[in-house]
Amino acid sequence: MTGPSSDQLGCPTCQTPSTCILSPVKADALEGVVHRIRFAPKDVIFRQGAPALGWYVLCRGRAKLVILTSRGKRFVLWFCKPGDVLSLGLSELHALSAVAIDHCVVAFVERERGYSLLHEHLKLWGGMWRHLAEREERLSRRLEDLVALGVRERLVRVLLALGEEHSSLQNDGLRIDLSLSHQDLAEMVGASREKVNQNLRRLAENGLIRVERKQITILDADGLRRFG
Repeated sequence: MTGPSSDQLGCPTCQTPSTCILSPVKADALEGVVHRIRFAPKDVIFRQGAPALGWYVLCRGRAKLVILTSRGKRFVLWFCKPGDVLSLGLSELHALSAVAIDHCVVAFVERERGYSLLHEHLKLWGGMWRHLAEREERLSRRLEDLVALGVRERLVRVLLALGEEHSSLQNDGLRIDLSLSHQDLAEMVGASREKVNQNLRRLAENGLIRVERKQITILDADGLRRFG
């Protein structure tokens, strides 16, 4: 984190008005309520087990949501893009951690201010429930996959999901616009780096993906689905 100071968010310049949970509220109503905090790559935005003080919405950059099990195993739950809610602070303590991937700006609303916004702007409820439903569905799918599928199938599903949400169309396929280390993928799939590396090589040998350092391009999405 670059420092404890924060400044007022310039919401009129928001680049994600269609997806941000705060978009139904006029900018003047957010004055003095929403603050932005800047984070450098690898900074912890909030930590699992720490007091949940309010809402955290990602305005710029990318971040990942991480959970540490009681046995010390680390899982990456998802990668977040601008407009995504990192936390709504509904419980007293954070159930997971959020870590900046690159330079990020996060909008922060103190818990009590957030409740006041909900009472004053009923349209916020729709965005909140949509976010909670999407988060629950995603977590359910991930848990199902961890229990029911093998490493290859889990890896394929993760790559396809990342391709749907974090990709740009190139001449030869979908490039996942994230700097993904093999450790990141291992922590998403719930497997060792060695297993993930073996399966990445196999997918590449079959012409389904291309791996260049930390960049992955999906060359054949349909083939990847069949392979999984």
